Amino acid sequence: MEKYVLSKPITYDGKEITEITLNLDDLSVMDLETAERRFRAKAKKKEITPIIEFSKKYQVEVAAIASGNDVELFRMLGARDYTGICMEVQSFLLAGELEEMDEDEGKEEQTPAHGKTPTQPPTLPHQATQD
Repeated sequence: MEKYVLSKPITYDGKEITEITLNLDDLSVMDLETAERRFRAKAKKKEITPIIEFSKKYQVEVAAIASGNDVELFRMLGARDYTGICMEVQSFLLAGELEEMDEDEGKEEQTPAHGKTPTQPPTLPHQATQD
């Protein structure tokens, strides 16, 4: 459970909100599908979202579900808090992807399936050899 302390408290439904608890680890696949369905229902037809996890509007839908709050509460936040919560959600959603990228960067040379590391690059049939 992540508690996000607002830098600028807001009043929502007659209550002062100073922090928002995001239960991101408790999200299910159904929760993410619900967030995506809500996001797509509100998205404009011309809005292009090649990677949905980068969309702040999608992230706020996920945050609303993870916190048990209405998405309208998030729209009342100041820009700093809105962005901070979006970053928390994005980091959660992409955590596995980022770890894989870090692991791939650490690999210098992969060993072929036969277990031998080549000493010279392979010669392609169309390459001329110089003797």
